[in-house]
Amino acid sequence: MRRLVALGVAAVALAGCPNKDKGEDAGVADAGPTQLTEKEPNNSLQQAMVLKGSSAVTASISVDPAKADEDWYQLAPPKPQSVDVSVTGIPGSDVVLELYDQDGNALVQVNSEGAGKGERIPNVGVKDKLWVKVAVTKKGAGGAYTLTALFSESQPGFEVEPNDRAADANVLPLGQAISGFLGHGADVDWFRIELPGATTGGTPPAAPAPAPTPEEVDSGAPAPAADAGAAGDAGAAAPAAESKSVALKIDVTGVPGVRLEVQVLSAAQATLFETKGKDDEGLSLRNIGVRESDQVLYVVVKSGWMGTAGKDLHRGFSSDHSYTLTVSQEEAGANAELEPNDVMDKATPLPAAGGYREGFLSPKSDVDYYVLKTDQPMLANVQLSGVERVDLVLSVVAPPESENGAERVLLKANDGALKEPEQLNNLFCPNACYLKVEGAAKKVEGKWVKDYENAEMPYRLTVTTRPDVGAEEREPNNTAAEATPIALGRPIRGTVHPKKDVDYYRLDLTGRPVRTALRLTLLGILKVDVGLYLHREEEDGKLALVQTADRAKADKPEVITFSAEPGMYLIEVRDAKNRESNFQDQYQLTVEESN
Repeated sequence: MRRLVALGVAAVALAGCPNKDKGEDAGVADAGPTQLTEKEPNNSLQQAMVLKGSSAVTASISVDPAKADEDWYQLAPPKPQSVDVSVTGIPGSDVVLELYDQDGNALVQVNSEGAGKGERIPNVGVKDKLWVKVAVTKKGAGGAYTLTALFSESQPGFEVEPNDRAADANVLPLGQAISGFLGHGADVDWFRIELPGATTGGTPPAAPAPAPTPEEVDSGAPAPAADAGAAGDAGAAAPAAESKSVALKIDVTGVPGVRLEVQVLSAAQATLFETKGKDDEGLSLRNIGVRESDQVLYVVVKSGWMGTAGKDLHRGFSSDHSYTLTVSQEEAGANAELEPNDVMDKATPLPAAGGYREGFLSPKSDVDYYVLKTDQPMLANVQLSGVERVDLVLSVVAPPESENGAERVLLKANDGALKEPEQLNNLFCPNACYLKVEGAAKKVEGKWVKDYENAEMPYRLTVTTRPDVGAEEREPNNTAAEATPIALGRPIRGTVHPKKDVDYYRLDLTGRPVRTALRLTLLGILKVDVGLYLHREEEDGKLALVQTADRAKADKPEVITFSAEPGMYLIEVRDAKNRESNFQDQYQLTVEESN
């Protein structure tokens, strides 16, 4: 009965086929891999069983307590092809699948699954021939298995294995996508990126100009042209030219059961950038900074550790779900942040003369550091634009005071919520100051996490600078130790921003022989009920409050009159209710001698 049904189906298929006499190809239905039986002996490379097309080989590992059996197969397609190689599991045995090149050199060893489970290597590129070895990890183990090798034309836009080192890296043009598998726990995929203008072997350094010969010197002939970076003065060392940077965008789609890791390496395989994703999720990396001189780069995709140490720690993999990698050049150009800048030592420089940088908070928990370097004391206003779906935080930070200490947060602005901007005013930069951009913490399922991310919309960090002439506060000045100096008769301006901002000013009367009659005037600002507080610094460094003025409302002034003994005084300005701020309007504080 089954045979009659099969014949009927075949007849219908033939009836619908094009007529060969009309020159049309009738086509041949794919009958699947050829069913074969292992031919012993095949326990060495020289004895390997040859497979020239898609095959499913029924075989077994003999159980020999003295020596572990191994079976060898040769993949020998008639032309370069891609082969998907897999082996079924053997009950009670841990199977190992290995690849060797035409010279017998080991290429890949796959042993990701446990006992009783199979192994697989998809997308194996075979130009001429390769060898496959099937073995078990322990002597005395073995049993029946099936080796399947599926031959096919190489699929455009897909990786070719093995590509687990630079020498075997798949070439990936900028802006194009390529897909690949992390088919086993130890799988590592390398991709070669060539920046515009790159040559196959990279760009060699320019040869130095030859030194003039004694005859040329004596004759007065012009010396050979020196390198463009050479110093003008004779005998002076040539200054190192600042290397230009290129910003890249790297997108990798997620793989179920895998925590992705991505690295960017130089041609010398030095790490330029690396990051880890989260379980099952992809990565969208923006503004990855690389040197323009590094015209040849490598992007490496691999599986990171998952689970808990000592229990189920493992590297995830999947030979059924592929990822897609795209590397392109950012459009922001010279104004882009340059990743990695997630530590102070790698902070992205900010333009000292004023300008902006554009950056992304991606992946989740990304942190971006910036440094503003000046050749003279400057004051800076810093604006951070809002970003959809992200609550941004802008901080001023300083290096740790000890080798193993944590960075110091000097000032932080987080007045805004989702999509809202942040700003810091009157930031004092004597020669360098560091800024930090990050997402705020939020509560998810009872835990505080940093979970904000937007890889599509950049934030803009804008800096405007001006010389410090002593007419404005110097932030941060929210502690007595950081108080801004103030002189008698010289008004000084400042802002109450961000919320709960406190501004201290130091008035030095230690050189006065007698009491000084003081009049302190604070001109108010809109929205904020400013308060004025006068402290005397005691010999032990503690502050003693001597007088206050915080009864006025909004932009009404506050005034303190006081007869001050010689000594050091601290003047405190803040929102009397600690609930409002105003980044736009400046208050004015004046300290004068009164009659």
